[in-house]
Amino acid sequence: MANQGVPGFKSPIRQIAITLTFIKGPQVNGWVKGILEGLKQLHPLADNIKYTYIDFLVHFKAQFTDSTKQETTQASLNRLTFHFSNINQYISDFKMLAQKARYTRGSRELMNMSLKGLYTTSDVVERVIDKSPTDYYDLKEKTIAVVKNRQLLNAMKRSTTTSAFQRPFQCFNRPRPPPQFNSSNAPCTMNNIPVPMDLSRGQFLPNRGRQDQW
Repeated sequence: MANQGVPGFKSPIRQIAITLTFIKGPQVNGWVKGILEGLKQLHPLADNIKYTYIDFLVHFKAQFTDSTKQETTQASLNRLTFHFSNINQYISDFKMLAQKARYTRGSRELMNMSLKGLYTTSDVVERVIDKSPTDYYDLKEKTIAVVKNRQLLNAMKRSTTTSAFQRPFQCFNRPRPPPQFNSSNAPCTMNNIPVPMDLSRGQFLPNRGRQDQW
C-alpha cells in the first residue's frame, strides 16, 4: 500500500529485484545470483512485462516450496544400488533421481553418488576406478564397458562348462547293433525255438547237359 501509485514499483523487473533482496543465506545465494544474472540479460522495455514476473514465481516455487520432495528424492538416490547385470536400468534411474535432486552436471558429488550405487559389485567398481574416469559422463561410459565385458566373460564360462558336461554322454546316443547269438551264448529263453536255416548251400547244382560221374 505504501508504494501504491509509484510508477517505478509497477515494473516487473524491479519487483523481482526487490524480492531477491529478502532472500538471503548460504544455501540460496547461488540461486539468487543466477536469477540476477538472468535479469541483467533482459531488455529493459521489451521484457519488462507481467510474464517476466510470472516466470520468476514459477522458478521460486520450484526452488523453495518443494523441499520435502527433494529430500525424498535424495533418500531414494542414497538407496539406489546396481544389480548385476542390469546396467541400463541403473543408469536410467540414477539420471532421473540426480536431476530431481538438482545435482550439478560434471560435479565430483555426482560421480561419487554414481560410484556409491555400484559398491554391490566391488570388482566392477575396482575396474572402473582403475580406468581413471574424468567426469560423470566418462564414468558412465567406462562402467557400461566394464559390465558388458564381464557379461561376455560369464557367458563364455557357462558355454565352456556346458560343453564339458555334454561330451561324455554323446557316446550313449549312438544306436547299438542287435546282439548276435549262437548255441553257446544264447539265453535260456530262446531254447527250443526253431531257427530258420539256409539250405540253399547244400543243394546240388543243376545238370547242364552232362551225365553224373560216379
